[in-house]
This record gives sequence, structure tokens and C-alpha cells, in this order.
Amino acid sequence: MDQRPHYVRSVAELGESQAIVAHQDIYASNGMKLLARGSSVDCSHIDLLSRHKLRAPLDLALAAENQVDPTQLAFEANKLLAADPIMAALAERSGDRLGFRQCLGALPLPAPIMFRLTVMREMRYALFEHTLRIALITYALAVRMKLPQRELNELLVAALCHDLGEMHTDPELLAPGHRITIDERRFIHVHPVTGYVLLSDVPSVSNATLQAVLQHHERLDGSGYPAGLAGDHIHSLARILCVAEVVEGLVRRGDTQRVDVLLRLNHQRFDAAVVHALRELLLIGHKHPDSGLAAVEAISQLTRFERLFADSPGLLERLHAQGAGMRELAFVRERIAMLKTLVHNSGMSPEYHDTLVDMIHNDPEVASEVAATMDELKWLMLDIANEIERRAARVDGEAGAIIADLLALLRGS
Repeated sequence: MDQRPHYVRSVAELGESQAIVAHQDIYASNGMKLLARGSSVDCSHIDLLSRHKLRAPLDLALAAENQVDPTQLAFEANKLLAADPIMAALAERSGDRLGFRQCLGALPLPAPIMFRLTVMREMRYALFEHTLRIALITYALAVRMKLPQRELNELLVAALCHDLGEMHTDPELLAPGHRITIDERRFIHVHPVTGYVLLSDVPSVSNATLQAVLQHHERLDGSGYPAGLAGDHIHSLARILCVAEVVEGLVRRGDTQRVDVLLRLNHQRFDAAVVHALRELLLIGHKHPDSGLAAVEAISQLTRFERLFADSPGLLERLHAQGAGMRELAFVRERIAMLKTLVHNSGMSPEYHDTLVDMIHNDPEVASEVAATMDELKWLMLDIANEIERRAARVDGEAGAIIADLLALLRGS
């Protein structure tokens, strides 16, 4: 069994799939040169280096062939926004839809952080995706709260680095379904400290970023970790990061009702200004300024669903008759069926049209809530349309025209 520390093992495995190079000489703490600048680093070198106490942290000296940089982060953010309609809606509601990608693309990231993010992306992609979503939520909160650009950059770096310490935790402890024991929990609770220590070795990382990483699991009532800080002892950027961390999973699933319950039940643990900004972003408790307009929008969206579910079966049969590729046809059927299930489960099924219309007209709060739900479903329809368009790009002729009609139904055009 491989007994190397978990992060070192990940670096070694990364070296098997792409080139890793030392961009400076690497010395042991006693002054002995272990590796010269420009040397390729393979598993045998990693084993050698891991057996020595180094003069400087290994990350300061290594660079990967396909290394994460601000441009690649912007590209990854673009993929996230294209694939996740809820995250896209969050970016939209921040008031600057393109700002997240642009801010990542211009972020001053030190080389050691880029290397660690590369190891995370290649070896622990689920953690990398989680990191990007946290970065987006913190960005949206920061813009909503009108943070200065310097603090916004510091917060984004903290968001990208907040779980670097987890790269040193046994992945099996973090696996879905694993029941963490009391003894195992201490290995998890130490990850903010590990991340803080790692970043402390990088001279250009600000103290605000360091504190945000160290304190992102602290709570205002003192119930958090690792230090059990309370109130004003917790840095303002950490307060934003901790709320993003707590709600990320629920936001990803679009479960705003559970977000609302969580925030209300734990109001003493989170910064009120951050919670207020998040509620605005997620339209929690949102009442449309013009309930009549909200009603019109909700009813219009209901009509779109009715058209889609009434017309799509015939279009799919025509598509089948045209002999369109079975993969494309199966994919289109699957996505529309998924959408129909989601619409039904949300209580917005066209079969409830008359009841919903009466409720929308008679209760402004219901009209607002329905409009908010419809807004999320609209983003999902657009996302499905984009997926269908990409998958069926080679379908032409009459089949291509039928696909175009389906896309028009989904996009409401």
C-alpha cells in the first residue's frame, strides 16, 4: 500500500499523466541540492523529495505542463455557467453576468497556488468543481455587497484556496456515504489550518486572504472551528466565505426553501448582511415590485410549458420518422421528459393551470414565488436547448428543421 502523504501521492500520480518541471533548484534543509532547475520531476523524484526536509515548500519550485492559470480558470468558469443554469442565474443576479469570468481571468495568482489548483483539478475534480462554485457564490455576494475591487480579489483567492488543506486529507474520509467517526473528524477539522500554513509560505498572499481561509468554518456564535472564534474576532471576508460554503450544496440543487430554513434557524451563526445579500440573490422572500407584472410573467411561462408539452410529442414522432440519429433522438426525449418531471414536481404542471392562475391573481406573494420558480425553470429550459443544439449539430434537412422547432419551444422564441 502506498504510504506517501495524500497530497504527495496526488502530485506523483499527476506526474504520470503530464510533465512536471522544477522551475528552480530544490535544496534539502541541510543545503544539499536535490534537484536542479529545469529537471523533469517523475515519481522517483517525488519519492526522493518526500524523504527529505526541504529548505522551501515543494510547491514553490514545481510547475505542471497543463497548469491552471487565470485564463484557464475563466474558461472553467465559462463551462460551469454554461452547464449549470442555477449558477448562471446567480451570476446574472449579481448585477454583472460576465464579471465572474473576467475577474478570474485577471486575478493575480501566485505560481504555487496555480500548481496546487492543477493537482486538485487533475486528481480531485469534484473538489475543484466545488471550489469554482464557492468562488462564484462569494463573487456574487461580494458584488451585491459592493466590496472594493481589492477585497473582491482577496476574497476570490481565498475561495479558490479555502479547501487546499483537504488535499492533505484521506479522500476516503470525504467520500459520499462515509460515516465520519469522532477520531476521523479531527483530520477534517484541521484542513483550514493546513490551508493557512500552506498559503503562509506564499509571500504575495494577503493577510485578509489568509484569515478568510483559516476562519471559513468559524461561526459568529463561537460554534465553529478550528479556533471557536466568535463575533468581531472573525474576519469580514471569512464571514462571506463561510455562508457560501454552508449553502453551496443546496444552491447547486436549487433548494432555496431549505436554504431559507437553514439561514433562519441559524441566524445567530451567520453575518446578517451576508445573509441578506444571499436571500436577495436567491430571491428568498422576494416580492415582485409589481405583482401584476409577476402574475403576467408566471402565466406566460405556464403557457410556454403547455405549448412545449403539447407540441413536443408530435415533433419527436416526426423526428423519429425522419430517421434522425437514435442517440440524438434518445437524448432529446430524455431531456424533455426530465424537464416535464421537474415542472410537475415543482407544482407548476400545466394540468394545474386554472388553479395556479387563480392563486397567482389572488395572492401577490404566490405570484412572486411562482415567478421566481419560473425564472429558475426558464434557465433550465435554455440550458436544455443549448445541450440539444450541441448534440444535434450535425442533424440537417427536415430533421434539422424539426430540431429548430423544438429549440424555439424551449427558448420561447
